[in-house]
Amino acid sequence: MEIPAIYSVYRGGEIRAAPVDISGTNISFISEPVPPAYSAEGFDERMSVLVVDVKGLGRKRLDDRLLMNMKFSGSDIWFMTFIKDVEDVFDCFMGNVVKVLMPYHTVRNDIVPREVFEVTENCIPVLFVLNGRVVCREEQTEDIGEAIREMERIGFREIAVLDIDYTLRDDDWASLHERSSGIIPFVRSRDKADRIAGFQNIIIDF
Repeated sequence: MEIPAIYSVYRGGEIRAAPVDISGTNISFISEPVPPAYSAEGFDERMSVLVVDVKGLGRKRLDDRLLMNMKFSGSDIWFMTFIKDVEDVFDCFMGNVVKVLMPYHTVRNDIVPREVFEVTENCIPVLFVLNGRVVCREEQTEDIGEAIREMERIGFREIAVLDIDYTLRDDDWASLHERSSGIIPFVRSRDKADRIAGFQNIIIDF
């Protein structure tokens, strides 16, 4: 299933979205956000859409106005925001959210993913990959294979991999698919999405 990523903010009494620039782990709009022209109506099955909380990630605190007002008819909402601890995950589920995406580099310590996994099966860790390595807390990096193994040891069956700078080659994605059927590629271009295959889900910029 292809899942569109809509980079969003709540402004002027409505949800707005725009393309973004991702530099390291910093996400910023590159144009003025406008109401997104997205609709999943007319499909036989419910679709999923990922809403990325740009403001929340930037200020390191969930944007609760975005959370409580986002609605996409005919869609199950996945939500990615700044997650420091398990309480932040609980807060996300106060909105119209089916799954929470937890950036690996924002959690307070190594215990948090374990605590999150113990309380919900509907949270997916997101590994931000820069220069072929996973960004950890305080901008440290880690081997992508080891980061995936760590999440698998905890018990996560789905792990999203966000290729920030397009450094993962097609054969890298093939290797990730071979090692785990639960990997969810998070790619930023249609060309890349069309070249990698076999994954059950793939997230792509809308």
